[in-house]
Amino acid sequence: MPAFACIFVPDFSVAVLLRAEPELRSQPLVVLEGKAPLQKIFTVNEPARRMGIDPGMSKAQVEACSGLVLRPRSLLQEDSAHAALLDCAQSFSPRVEDAGPGTVVLDLAGLGPIFGPLPKIARDLARRASGLGLESNVAVAANIDTAVIAARGFSGVTVIVEGKESDQLGGLPVEILLQEDFSAGSGQPQDEIFETLRRWGVRRLRDLAALPDVGVSERLGQQGVYLQKLARGATSRTLVPVEPPLLFEEVTELEDPLVLLEPLAFLLSRMLE
Repeated sequence: MPAFACIFVPDFSVAVLLRAEPELRSQPLVVLEGKAPLQKIFTVNEPARRMGIDPGMSKAQVEACSGLVLRPRSLLQEDSAHAALLDCAQSFSPRVEDAGPGTVVLDLAGLGPIFGPLPKIARDLARRASGLGLESNVAVAANIDTAVIAARGFSGVTVIVEGKESDQLGGLPVEILLQEDFSAGSGQPQDEIFETLRRWGVRRLRDLAALPDVGVSERLGQQGVYLQKLARGATSRTLVPVEPPLLFEEVTELEDPLVLLEPLAFLLSRMLE
């Protein structure tokens, strides 16, 4: 039986900074992006969100707020944390997909005899990620997209029962699909799709799943059909395993140091050949 797990780190840029500075965990934290003096808020943590601070606001709008911690976004730290998350996933499964910053998907097929039942594997994944300083949501499902959506939408550890995908995902807001790539075809811009759904009164995934197939296809095109399949947990795609970079290395030890360019060039030429 196919089974996939998704590890998702909410507010990844914030989580990366808290990994380096855990003492900030209880304080309102804002991550800035851009060059001064035009820096804007990229993302915030929950305490800052409760203060009414949202992504897209300018630094000037929030820097007077008392107790607010401002930090620039660190792409180097994010790359390092994401690499650690990939290593965590690869310690469980040889087939791991890089699904974007702070998101990885694992193929769990055949891992039961090694790591135990699926709920235990999910808990162990969350515990291993937490040990890396990355508090994450972990979801397990019979297809990749359902696992990703569940990890984004539900806190903690979630196991989606095969055949019950639509029921378990039904309570999630349709905005959970905003990050999805409309790879099924071109047509209406993404914002227009979701504006149409709002006008129709579609607020939850169960509302989208219940719409008539023909009507969705006629009015929203292939993007709408794709979104409806996601809402029903009915998509199917192949995992794209991350490929480790190819490294070619040749080493030699010298009895004496080289002080002239000519013998160094000769040595390097021989190693390159």
